[in-house]
Amino acid sequence: MVRRLVLLVLLALPVLAQQTQPNAASALANAASRYVRDGAGSPVAWQAWGPAAFERAKREKKPLFVSIGIAASYDVYRMQREAFTIGELAETLNTYTVPVLLDRLEYPEIAEALATVAKSMQVGDAQGNRGWPLNVLLTHNLEPFAAAGALAPDALGRFLVINTNRWTHERAAVDAEAHANVEKARALGEKRAPGDVDAAVLDALAPELAKETTPRAMALSFLLRNADRLKNDAQRDWVVDRLRRIAVSPLYDQFGGGFHRTPDAYEKMLGDQALMAMLYTDAWQLSHDPDLALVARATLDYVVRDLHARGGGFDASQDAGSLIPGQGPELHNGIFYLWTKDEITRLLGRDDAAKLFAAFHMSENAGNRPLLGDPTHLHELRDTLAAPVAKLLDVRQKRPEPFRDFDEIASLNGLMISALARGGAVFNEPRYTNAATEAARAVTSKLWLAPQGKLYRNDAASAPHADALTEDYALLVQGLLDLFDASYDAQWLERAIAIQQRQDALFWDASWGRYTTGSSTPESLRGLHVERDDDVPSANAVSAQNLLRLAALTGNATWRTRPATIFQSFGARLRRDGASLPQLANAYVASLVAPKIVVVTGDARKKPTVDLLQSLAAQWDPMRALVFLPTSGPARDRILRDLPFVGALTAAKDNLPLAYVCANGRCERQ
Repeated sequence: MVRRLVLLVLLALPVLAQQTQPNAASALANAASRYVRDGAGSPVAWQAWGPAAFERAKREKKPLFVSIGIAASYDVYRMQREAFTIGELAETLNTYTVPVLLDRLEYPEIAEALATVAKSMQVGDAQGNRGWPLNVLLTHNLEPFAAAGALAPDALGRFLVINTNRWTHERAAVDAEAHANVEKARALGEKRAPGDVDAAVLDALAPELAKETTPRAMALSFLLRNADRLKNDAQRDWVVDRLRRIAVSPLYDQFGGGFHRTPDAYEKMLGDQALMAMLYTDAWQLSHDPDLALVARATLDYVVRDLHARGGGFDASQDAGSLIPGQGPELHNGIFYLWTKDEITRLLGRDDAAKLFAAFHMSENAGNRPLLGDPTHLHELRDTLAAPVAKLLDVRQKRPEPFRDFDEIASLNGLMISALARGGAVFNEPRYTNAATEAARAVTSKLWLAPQGKLYRNDAASAPHADALTEDYALLVQGLLDLFDASYDAQWLERAIAIQQRQDALFWDASWGRYTTGSSTPESLRGLHVERDDDVPSANAVSAQNLLRLAALTGNATWRTRPATIFQSFGARLRRDGASLPQLANAYVASLVAPKIVVVTGDARKKPTVDLLQSLAAQWDPMRALVFLPTSGPARDRILRDLPFVGALTAAKDNLPLAYVCANGRCERQ
């Protein structure tokens, strides 16, 4: 069928210049993005997104065929293997288009712009950033005239037949249609629509988010924090119950910790792990449900164990597919996580295996996926099943591991630094704090060029790559502030201040009353951005809360007033479409509580000081900064330089600890 469709293309089209790239593989092999590098062995002559591909398309009078995705996605891998490896289809793509790969993680703003246009064209699979792969045909003005999600070989053949014929025989109409597609999407883009924000916005949003059937970490976080604002125990308990149910669902890796992207997509994304770990940590602080602590810690353990990068930061993702020994080079979706009954019985013995089968609803069939199913069984992971699960995890770790995307993205690492720092402080786990510290050192040394005031987005192949976006600045600042809270090391506060100042200089737009995205989006695709809390929290949502915290620590008046300006700039959106901005609503909840600083003075070597700091760190108080002021030494001098208003605070007799609550430069003993 594919061969017949391709023959139709060859008969219907004139023979275009056969100037396919002589060997694009060598160029792709050195690309910064793993998603792009993976195209090096394909019969399709892929090029990376950029000016070279654009110029070639104009020179050869061909459209651009752009395939957008992420390396971890099994759907992306399957299309690469099942469709793009077919010689006839590859020849058609090479002859009649300029094939281009665009990594969603490398250029999220461009991927979003193209997905927005595709969605306005009613392409069913282009649902934000979960519809990858997305395949679009672009004119020389980089405007889409055709788009589709994942395509089987026959469907790809039909897609190429129809649209390359249109390009050849109806060029003027295609250009006009593509421009109209972009203008239609632009009409749906973000508009200046300021408005007042008040508690009524939160009251209206909560029931809407509670109806969602697909769990979203930021939506559940808002419901949890809003319940705390209202002192609504019933709403808090509802969120806790929902989290317990998620932890026994196919989303959660019962043996190894961490969360899969969807129940059927086994990839694990760094951002998802950070958001879910923070959500479960927060929920434990408010409920003290030990099962929530179990899930939070297991997720952080997974990241430290399996996503830790060689350079000290964290890799972007772990793939869905992995190899089966002795069965060739094909990757199999989720096979790393599946078991047979015979395998488990052989490893554990009959008695322990029977307990495991009963608890995890595992059948006689091959390909068992462990699922607790019942939230009341979570305690069995801590108690009776801890040893057999640990043994199976050890065996599983010796299987061929799913590949990882080794790119270290600034925003994702900032988010993970936050999760580890908070987890380390709340659970009194130095391993997490140390991992956060190591990641912060790696990211700030490799991606933050302090003398030039420049942040890069990605450390790929041991070299910084791509200018950082606003989300990179904002999430890195958040991570450094959380690490300062957890480690009491003033260097992280100083770096957070410097990076925030640079974010202000580069991205603050007074006419909008918010931070702009910052991007390399082509001119023809600008104006399509709609800020959302999606894969990661939006830059303005994170920045609003960062500024509240920084203002409390530094007394900076601009930082104190700017969050209100941000909220107002999104006022109409929050009322009309608050479900797309749950993290911004979360930031507004935080703004209703006056930030405070708790300063503990004392000797860090004395047990009473350690106990007081640990007790305070475990308490739920999201708008509190915890500062430790030693009685002497370089660490004390650095704190006094950064926070001079604590200089008069003293420890008790014999250097025993005292706690002070500070606000607006004034401190009172607690």
